[in-house]
Amino acid sequence: MSSWGPMGGFTMTSGSSCAGSVALSMQEMSVSASCFTGDDNIVMCTDTTAPNPVMCRPAGGYLTISGTIGDTIAYARVR
Repeated sequence: MSSWGPMGGFTMTSGSSCAGSVALSMQEMSVSASCFTGDDNIVMCTDTTAPNPVMCRPAGGYLTISGTIGDTIAYARVR
């Protein structure tokens, strides 16, 4: 994204997208993606099926998602 104004301009890039969704076929599943680089990554996860609790734990090369079997979980690495 680029912007320009009377005081100057800037260009911002967000890099590749690291987001998606997964339907849980068991209580805990892992999503493999190279954009997850370690346990210090900041991720957001939400249950898009029902107001059920969900837990996400990033690690090097994957994201572990725990929740209710049959629910769809949306996830995104924020930082």
